[in-house]
Amino acid sequence: MTDPSATDYQTYKEIMSELLSPIIAEGLDLDTLKRLYESKAVYLENLRIKCFWELNTKQGSTHFSHEDYVLILNAINQTRNHLRNLILVAVSGNLDRRKAS
Repeated sequence: MTDPSATDYQTYKEIMSELLSPIIAEGLDLDTLKRLYESKAVYLENLRIKCFWELNTKQGSTHFSHEDYVLILNAINQTRNHLRNLILVAVSGNLDRRKAS
């Protein structure tokens, strides 16, 4: 039987280099991009909780390391910043359209 923790960690290792990267917005409207960032934020928060839990309860038998936890925290911070900037762009665009009306 496959260890679910190992599967989660393997998936994380496959995409870890992408976690810090912004989502490519080419061809996406603001609403879709916002939803993608929100999904990414939820995934990262779930991953942070899993990593934290494993680091603090499975002493010596976890796949995650402290460096993984730091990378996840950095990815969460960057994702929040991208989402915040995206919301500001959307709000600014709405204000500009209202001024033009």
